[in-house]
Amino acid sequence: MEDIQTQAREARSVRVYKDGEVTEYEAGTENFRRILAAWEEMTSDAFQMPAFGVSIDALTREERKKGTWLEFVFDKERGGELPFERLLVACIPEYRGFNLIRYTQGGYNGRCYYLDLREKDMHTLCDCLEHL
Repeated sequence: MEDIQTQAREARSVRVYKDGEVTEYEAGTENFRRILAAWEEMTSDAFQMPAFGVSIDALTREERKKGTWLEFVFDKERGGELPFERLLVACIPEYRGFNLIRYTQGGYNGRCYYLDLREKDMHTLCDCLEHL
């Protein structure tokens, strides 16, 4: 399987949640390209690690109502051993690593992926999402 951070290239759209309000950008649009460029710059040297987190659907949906979140939406299930139809990320500028919360079979349940950004943080991506 490809590294989890490169899966974003295969998304059919991205959803940006800001304090519970959602905006969706389809692949091929300018905003999608801007988000993908910021994502790829941020994750270019990232290291995929076993996640410490496990998602519980009801709690994740409640947390998604606060702050800024990014969700990659796919046409079909991906991921092999840890399958997903969507990947959700909380956008917190100072974070140097984060969980990618898997959505599958109708919910955000189970183990997450984790990306360690090494020397980078989420500032660039968060700035991009703030200025869409």
